[in-house]
Amino acid sequence: MRINKSELSKKIGQLKGIVPSRTTIEALKGVLCSDGYLIASDTNLTVKAKLEGMEEETEPFIIPAKAFDFIGSLPDGELDISVSKGNLVIKTGAIKNQFKTLDAELFAYTKSIDTDKEPAKIPALKLKKAIDHVIYAVAASGSNQQMLGMYLECVDGKLNFVGLDGHRIAWDCIDYEGEFQIIVPRAAMENVKKMDFEGDVSIYHDGNGALFKSEEYEVYTRIIQGEYFKYKKMFMSGEMFTIIDRRVLMEAINRARLCGSAEDKAPVIMDMSGDTIGLTYRSTMADFHEEIPVIEPFEKDLKIAFDPRLMMDSLKAFECDTATLELTSAKQLALIKADDSDMTALVLPVNFKEA
Repeated sequence: MRINKSELSKKIGQLKGIVPSRTTIEALKGVLCSDGYLIASDTNLTVKAKLEGMEEETEPFIIPAKAFDFIGSLPDGELDISVSKGNLVIKTGAIKNQFKTLDAELFAYTKSIDTDKEPAKIPALKLKKAIDHVIYAVAASGSNQQMLGMYLECVDGKLNFVGLDGHRIAWDCIDYEGEFQIIVPRAAMENVKKMDFEGDVSIYHDGNGALFKSEEYEVYTRIIQGEYFKYKKMFMSGEMFTIIDRRVLMEAINRARLCGSAEDKAPVIMDMSGDTIGLTYRSTMADFHEEIPVIEPFEKDLKIAFDPRLMMDSLKAFECDTATLELTSAKQLALIKADDSDMTALVLPVNFKEA
């Protein structure tokens, strides 16, 4: 097979994060070239990237992980790749090297999902933005399986994206026709966001898995079984609200965090009164205070505290300049709404002691 080095190296770069370093299936410690695609899999997640210039009748072969960096180091130009006596032979110009490889038939991955019925398509940019707005709130670890995935609920012409980890909740939606509910593992959604999807993306699903497919890429994943949380009931309007400059609040919280150490677990206390929010952060190293203005004055006073990391993660996920902040009490979830989209987030407050 002859293929452009830059094309091959780019696609390997997209897929190598899926290649498992530890697995009982040795063939998966590499990427498979087959049917015009480069394929990586860890059995739960499979990603396929179309290789321009690779003829579909090319005999399948595996590029072992040890060859990834070597291919990236080669000069631009055309590579000649072949398999001989259990070795992958790579040649370009005066350079030639070979790596031990395995039979392509040993590469086990999910090859298909029912794609007979064509679903509605989503512009890739909109899909990635919705994932980006929610992924931070999906739990990275824990025993609750449903929290380890992003909930995709398609109903009434809307596709809802929801993530929660017990401390914060994020919700966004985009227009999409269909009807389904699936819980997609966080790792799969991160890879959908990472791939160079362009144009439109279709979402296929069955009782076991989901497939995100475009002309260039396919991301297949097993889905998480079980019923998701009744998230809509959690998004209750607060009794008081204000409009904030998102960046101003983020910068103030960040300054407070910089005054402490990585080990400090102190909350940031927000004293809301009139047309200001007074931020206080007291730790073993700091006694920080700053007042920032709000765009819409508070009708009553409230003092509430948050884990600064959780509040920062939520604010950073938004893209709007201004956002609405709704609150009820120091014990109830704070609601943040984007002023330019359907994106919404909830953040759980924490207990604090008065000075």
